[in-house]
Amino acid sequence: MAETLIQMIKESSEKFSDLPALKIKEGESFKPITYKQLYEIIKNLGTALIDIGVGKNDHVGLISDNRYEWIICDLAIIGTGACDVPRGSDSTPQELEYILNHAEVETCFVEDKRQLEKIYSISENLPKLKQLIVIDEEKEIDKSQYKLMKIYTMKELIKKGKKLMDEGDNRFEEASARVKREDLATIIYTSGTTGNPKGVMLSHGNIMHNVLNSPKAIPITKGDRFLSILPAWHSFERTVEYVLLYVGASNAYSKPAAQVLMQDLAIEKPHYIASVPRIWEALYNAIHYKISRESLIKRSIFHFFVNTGIKYKKNWLLMKNLVPRFSRVTISKRIGELFKSTLVVVFLKPLVKIGDKLVYSKIREKTGGQLKAGISGGGALQKHVDDFFAGINLSVLEGYGLTETSPIVAVRTFERPVPYTVGPLLDEVQVKIVNEEGRELPPGEKGIIMVKGPLVMMGYYKDPEATRKVLSPDGWLNTGDLGRMTIYGELQITGRAKDTIVLLGGENIEPLPLEHALLQSRFIAQVMVVGQDKKTLGALIVPNFEALKEWADETNISYSSIEDLLEKTETRALYRGEIKNYISPKFGFRAVEYISNFKLLPKEFEVGKELTHTLKIRRNYVQELYKDLIDSMYR
Repeated sequence: MAETLIQMIKESSEKFSDLPALKIKEGESFKPITYKQLYEIIKNLGTALIDIGVGKNDHVGLISDNRYEWIICDLAIIGTGACDVPRGSDSTPQELEYILNHAEVETCFVEDKRQLEKIYSISENLPKLKQLIVIDEEKEIDKSQYKLMKIYTMKELIKKGKKLMDEGDNRFEEASARVKREDLATIIYTSGTTGNPKGVMLSHGNIMHNVLNSPKAIPITKGDRFLSILPAWHSFERTVEYVLLYVGASNAYSKPAAQVLMQDLAIEKPHYIASVPRIWEALYNAIHYKISRESLIKRSIFHFFVNTGIKYKKNWLLMKNLVPRFSRVTISKRIGELFKSTLVVVFLKPLVKIGDKLVYSKIREKTGGQLKAGISGGGALQKHVDDFFAGINLSVLEGYGLTETSPIVAVRTFERPVPYTVGPLLDEVQVKIVNEEGRELPPGEKGIIMVKGPLVMMGYYKDPEATRKVLSPDGWLNTGDLGRMTIYGELQITGRAKDTIVLLGGENIEPLPLEHALLQSRFIAQVMVVGQDKKTLGALIVPNFEALKEWADETNISYSSIEDLLEKTETRALYRGEIKNYISPKFGFRAVEYISNFKLLPKEFEVGKELTHTLKIRRNYVQELYKDLIDSMYR
């Protein structure tokens, strides 16, 4: 069994030689690269990298977005015994300057001419960086313009490596054979929501834990088709791609843009999609927005059958005892549950069959019609979104992890699709829930999630103090996340310790449940709850502009601009009503959790600014960026 990533791809190239490994969009179809072809390209590129001076323990930058060449570059780099330092193309010059200097990068891949010029513009501040390799050659590159560095293209290096191998050069295979399980494979810099980003060091062994154990939880197997839409440098997408290469599945590269994604779903008909919650929220909102424009009869049919499907699924799960259990139930209570849920399931089953023909199957068909499951990670799935897709019989398997855990800690399974949890732990993973004093808590009690196992990082690069803060001498990682365990071993995420808002009265408020509740409103696209050290909570709200403009037209409200519309008394009243509707005792919220102040923002939160690359809100950054606006709520 493979112990390193490069050993893994070598073994797969032999086992699955003629099967498609990667698929590249060409016109209206996807062109395959077989496992055998993929490994040959990796060897060619790796040989050339060794020839230009890349070797054991070097750090090689990889600045690129999601594309098939990414995984080729990655495996070629780590096959030489070096480690890569990946980052997305939307990184600012300031971020890249810090990361490339901090990681002591001497050789760096860049996606295209734009990234080449971005890096070159700060080259005087990068004394160690000596050579750049351009992946995409669509725009002609005049190498003579870049006198401070050696410039290569990926294409010419692959050609060079092939020539060397044809002449008997065997250095890459020899270097690959020397790579060990404990060797550093990558340094992934976190999003840096506070201060400079930290470099998470992951070994081959860390990542291989996930590669070997994830298919035991989700039975991804030879011949399965994936559609890739997340940034390849992000640990979740990256590990998923390794898993595919391990089991003999294929990966087709798409983009999260709605028009591109929907077309590619129809062409490729994937069995799985790895995604973040925002993708499922966007799909949920798009479906509901489209249905809101249909006739009253169509709307009524849709909502009736969707609600019926949700009720059926909830009772089916209760009947099978697949609900989150945080304490034991008595035999008499369980018999009562079983009796009632069975009656509901039997009664609703004929309606669900009709609903499947009229509604559910049509929605599933939009995903290509062969989707076994969506795998959601990188944040919590909202309950109403979770319920909706379960109700239409489209499985979304929610997982949990961090870059520091390679990243997958737990994932919901087909066998135990317990809603509102991230499922059972992967094999060899230990989790304990502790209070602020470090005392371990029993199932059902909320506390800080601690993780231990072969998936936990080696530490933060050149930052022993930050490492000591989160990683104990005996290997327990403090995730900073809040959660609890069910009595059957599923993990539920309840919040993030450092996101907790403390009001002036001393009340601790978790913002995520409030934000998830508000996002059920069709008029709200994004929201961040605020109120640290204030008397009451407030919210920054990004409206769903399409829904808001439609409402304004229907209610005959005239406006000259979005900014003008947001200032209207009627608009303020609309959003105050939405807040009152969703943050109320009927949804289980306390009086102290009521949002008394809010501001409507005229533009969406952006990746690289208010959002991380996995679409999480950078709370500290938003607090600073909108400080004056937040303060104005409380005057």
